Amino acid sequence: MNGYELNVSVIDEAGYDAAMLGISFNKDQDIENMPAVAERLAFKDGGHNKFLEQIMLWMVVRAPRYVWQEMDTYRLSSKSSQSTMHTILKNQLTVTNFECGDIADVYLRTLNSILDRGDLVTLKRKLPEGFMQKRMWMMSYKTLRNLILQRRGHRLPHWKHFIESVLYQVQHPELLPGSFKKSIS
Repeated sequence: MNGYELNVSVIDEAGYDAAMLGISFNKDQDIENMPAVAERLAFKDGGHNKFLEQIMLWMVVRAPRYVWQEMDTYRLSSKSSQSTMHTILKNQLTVTNFECGDIADVYLRTLNSILDRGDLVTLKRKLPEGFMQKRMWMMSYKTLRNLILQRRGHRLPHWKHFIESVLYQVQHPELLPGSFKKSIS
């Protein structure tokens, strides 16, 4: 993957039907017409697309620490992490714990020596930015929309991969920027 790693798995979505019902209240129309209305409203700001806040998305993301620092910008979301506090002292570290597996053997031995002593604080201080961490990330389509608009041209290639992966996996990509229609077969 061009020298970087990031994996995204969308595991659940909820709220689409309720969001369509809410739009029908404002439009005083049958709910069957709301998907087409939603597609038009999704790209309008100023409160017109607030129904996107009601559609929730859960995904498992495995990314290096330096990418998570940027992902934490999106505070209108919730994350449960593979906590280093509770997991890092359980097993020896291997190259698979790091992005691209390009950590030097001598550095890996140093980290494992610290791990063997049970020195959590020193180990956390010494972890490189390429240390991989898995998190469950929950957000609304509205937060995802903002993320896509703000990060689609970002210098870190991880963002492009993240956006493409999510757009491919979500149930309603037509409501998001850069989307494509999935063929239903």
